[in-house]
Amino acid sequence: MDLKQHAAELARFWLHDNAVIIDTETTGLTDTDEIVEISVINCHGTTLLDTLIRPSSEINPAAQAVHGITLAETADAPTFDQVLPDLLRVIQGKTVVMYNSSYDARLIQQSAMKRGCRAPTLYPHCAMKTYAKFYGQWDDYRESWKWQSLDKAARQCGVTVDGNAHRALTDCFTTLGVIKAMAAYNPAVA
Repeated sequence: MDLKQHAAELARFWLHDNAVIIDTETTGLTDTDEIVEISVINCHGTTLLDTLIRPSSEINPAAQAVHGITLAETADAPTFDQVLPDLLRVIQGKTVVMYNSSYDARLIQQSAMKRGCRAPTLYPHCAMKTYAKFYGQWDDYRESWKWQSLDKAARQCGVTVDGNAHRALTDCFTTLGVIKAMAAYNPAVA
């Protein structure tokens, strides 16, 4: 089985298992940043969690330029420690998939710790790394498969982005579209 076929099999497993897809938007990229929006959907496209989160720090202007979320919009939102029980409830016992899982999982950990909560242990599957193998563009510099942005992966798969790109819920549905496109791969007709 080649890498593309293996990635397609994994995507089919996620769909069959009704995995949950998580996406976050954050105050920035550093090890002190935190989540300002989190969404979770299942592979049937049901929204399980979708909320803004009030951060304890400012939103970096560069991050705000990407997702468009302002501190004023989060003023009446719950804090991460208030959202964490709902997050844990909707992912309990589920296969978790994220597009760039190392980043989103790290921000979930950071946000929990910043609010004095026990950080959840997550073992997410990474849709971005799986898609990199599926797409098959080699990166000589990193000596690995080139990671594609979610926007680029969606275009490459013919997935329509419905809503505001770089908002958590839209990115969850876009990730689901990429997963479905990988799962539909059939080497017999490729």
